[in-house]
Amino acid sequence: MRKRTQKLAVYVIIGMVCISLIGTSFVFFMPPADDAVNGESPSALEQEYNARVQAVEQLKVTLQSKPEDLQTIVALADAYYKKSQLSIELNEEEYKEDLNNAVHYYQEALTKEEDTEVSLKLAASAFLLSTADATNQTYAALAEKTYKEILKKEPHDVDALYGYGMYLFYVKQNYTQAKEYWQTALKYNTDEEMKSNLEDMIGLAEGTEPADSEGSGQEK
Repeated sequence: MRKRTQKLAVYVIIGMVCISLIGTSFVFFMPPADDAVNGESPSALEQEYNARVQAVEQLKVTLQSKPEDLQTIVALADAYYKKSQLSIELNEEEYKEDLNNAVHYYQEALTKEEDTEVSLKLAASAFLLSTADATNQTYAALAEKTYKEILKKEPHDVDALYGYGMYLFYVKQNYTQAKEYWQTALKYNTDEEMKSNLEDMIGLAEGTEPADSEGSGQEK
């Protein structure tokens, strides 16, 4: 039961992060049905997983022939991320490896060209890795650093405000500060679905016992 609960918690985080990236090549992922979680493997799940594996392999071949192609590098990072949305259900180590590969290729892409969308994807992938392995602070630090860099350049970026709030809530357990970032995002948001998500997370933060260790107030 504990394993099931932990998986569902990660599904919620994945879904929340991906919602903020709709409009990019990220997709929203709903957790599979209970029969998949209990060990059965519906053919639809297997087929989709195999398709995502194939997409990764095809892009790896393409990258070998065009190792400097930025579009292919980003596409491969996206493919690893999409594969992680299913590998989380099948194999925890494979899930972490997929996210690690996504982080690697997003970082490689950013060495070639700065791009806020790619930076958001890097931050989200590192954030999810930090929730998968709480003992490894490397990815938590990377997620925080990337979100802060985005917000320094674009302080009203709703996706970054939302994502950094998620990081503060789930990794730092700083519910007060997370709420403040979401409230700021709400001021600048123009999307109805995001508005609903932000309001839901603000309500969740308000209903959670404070466990802040860093104090309140947005970081400068």
